[in-house]
Amino acid sequence: MTNLNKKPMSLEEINTILSNTLRDVIDRKISHREANTISKLVNNISKIITSTELKGRIELLEQVLKNRK
Repeated sequence: MTNLNKKPMSLEEINTILSNTLRDVIDRKISHREANTISKLVNNISKIITSTELKGRIELLEQVLKNRK
Protein backbone atom coordinates (compact mmCIF):
# COMPACT_ATOMS: atom_id res chain seq x y z
CA MET A 1 0.00 0.00 0.00
CA THR A 2 1.38 3.43 -0.94
CA ASN A 3 1.54 6.36 1.43
CA LEU A 4 0.22 9.49 -0.30
CA ASN A 5 1.44 11.67 2.58
CA LYS A 6 5.08 11.22 1.60
CA LYS A 7 6.95 14.17 0.15
CA PRO A 8 7.46 13.94 -3.64
CA MET A 9 10.94 13.03 -4.82
CA SER A 10 13.26 15.75 -6.03
CA LEU A 11 15.45 15.62 -9.11
CA GLU A 12 18.47 15.41 -6.79
CA GLU A 13 17.06 12.29 -5.15
CA ILE A 14 16.44 10.76 -8.56
CA ASN A 15 20.01 11.50 -9.62
CA THR A 16 21.23 9.83 -6.43
CA ILE A 17 19.18 6.71 -7.18
CA LEU A 18 20.61 6.52 -10.70
CA SER A 19 24.13 7.04 -9.41
CA ASN A 20 23.73 4.34 -6.76
CA THR A 21 22.23 1.98 -9.33
CA LEU A 22 25.21 2.48 -11.61
CA ARG A 23 27.58 1.79 -8.73
CA ASP A 24 25.63 -1.35 -7.83
CA VAL A 25 25.91 -2.61 -11.43
CA ILE A 26 29.65 -1.91 -11.46
CA ASP A 27 30.05 -3.67 -8.10
CA ARG A 28 27.85 -6.52 -9.42
CA LYS A 29 25.36 -6.10 -6.58
CA ILE A 30 22.45 -5.96 -9.03
CA SER A 31 21.94 -7.27 -12.53
CA HIS A 32 21.76 -5.21 -15.70
CA ARG A 33 18.10 -6.19 -15.96
CA GLU A 34 17.33 -4.83 -12.49
CA ALA A 35 19.29 -1.66 -13.24
CA ASN A 36 17.40 -1.21 -16.51
CA THR A 37 14.07 -1.46 -14.70
CA ILE A 38 15.17 1.09 -12.09
CA SER A 39 16.45 3.37 -14.82
CA LYS A 40 13.15 3.27 -16.71
CA LEU A 41 11.15 4.06 -13.57
CA VAL A 42 13.44 6.90 -12.52
CA ASN A 43 13.46 8.33 -16.04
CA ASN A 44 9.66 8.47 -16.07
CA ILE A 45 9.56 10.04 -12.61
CA SER A 46 12.14 12.61 -13.72
CA LYS A 47 10.00 13.61 -16.70
CA ILE A 48 6.95 14.02 -14.47
CA ILE A 49 8.84 16.16 -11.96
CA THR A 50 10.35 18.33 -14.70
CA SER A 51 6.93 18.77 -16.29
CA THR A 52 5.34 19.66 -12.95
CA GLU A 53 8.08 22.18 -12.13
CA LEU A 54 7.74 23.75 -15.56
CA LYS A 55 3.97 24.02 -15.14
CA GLY A 56 4.49 25.79 -11.81
CA ARG A 57 6.92 28.25 -13.37
CA ILE A 58 4.52 29.01 -16.22
CA GLU A 59 1.68 29.61 -13.77
CA LEU A 60 3.91 31.97 -11.77
CA LEU A 61 4.89 33.90 -14.91
CA GLU A 62 1.26 34.15 -15.98
CA GLN A 63 0.31 35.50 -12.54
CA VAL A 64 3.12 38.08 -12.64
CA LEU A 65 2.05 39.22 -16.11
CA LYS A 66 -1.59 39.53 -15.01
CA ASN A 67 -0.56 41.64 -12.01
CA ARG A 68 1.44 44.03 -14.21
CA LYS A 69 -1.65 45.05 -16.22
